[in-house]
Amino acid sequence: MFFFTKLAGALLKPLSLVVLGLVVGLILAAFTRWRRSGLALIGVTTLALALISWWPVSNSLMAPLERVYAPIEVGAPDGARGQVLPRDVAAIVVLGGGAVDDPSLPLSAQLSATSLQRLIEGIRLWRLRSDALLVTSGALPRGRSQAAIAADLAVALGVPRAQIRMLPAARNTAEEAAAYAELLATVDGDGASAGPVEAAALRKPVVVSSASHLPRAIAEFKRQNLEPLPAPTAHRAIPQHFARPGDFAPEADDLRTTEAASHEFLGRLWAWLRGGK
Repeated sequence: MFFFTKLAGALLKPLSLVVLGLVVGLILAAFTRWRRSGLALIGVTTLALALISWWPVSNSLMAPLERVYAPIEVGAPDGARGQVLPRDVAAIVVLGGGAVDDPSLPLSAQLSATSLQRLIEGIRLWRLRSDALLVTSGALPRGRSQAAIAADLAVALGVPRAQIRMLPAARNTAEEAAAYAELLATVDGDGASAGPVEAAALRKPVVVSSASHLPRAIAEFKRQNLEPLPAPTAHRAIPQHFARPGDFAPEADDLRTTEAASHEFLGRLWAWLRGGK
């Protein structure tokens, strides 16, 4: 099932659909009697590609996904949107966002940009509550796990190895939440590792992920009977204005924003379908 969900996600990406539309249009125009239909499909698909690669469209798709949770602050928030970081934080869970195990690259380059942003935010929060555990997560098809790569980078950035736990087998959000619940169960069962107060605090982890992904992640952690505190980062819908000539042109980074929004919409749909069973 995991393979088919990932395959479906890859095929339903906006860029994949655009390429499919262009190929079908080209075939119709070049090899069938529906030449006009093929040319029309090519034109519509090209326009769609330009639109999903333009920041007003990509930001409009992404912004509603990222506004659910406010960033975490240290003290009382100045505005209405801030969240307060509790003093009794026992675990900060950094969800995976992609990596590659390549020893020829520095650790910071082995993590994807999204994973790196999540880890940096996790370390920022850990420095404010340095007695907490920093939990890294994520599996890879081969080589070291994403969790191990993130843990090594965290150590290089000053987090003691003894304060790090890993969820190296989790391949998606649901498995990450389940793996943390299993980790918590092992801690709960070890009287030497945690007392009742600490065990209760571990049930309220700070969960760090991309702002658009957090609502789905928080729902998965709650499904494991946990009480997670969302810590959003890696925002993509950054406010922009038509201030430069380049603001009127499509860009690859805006296409990636659209694809990220599409991925999240599909993820929420799949989570809803699973929950409905």
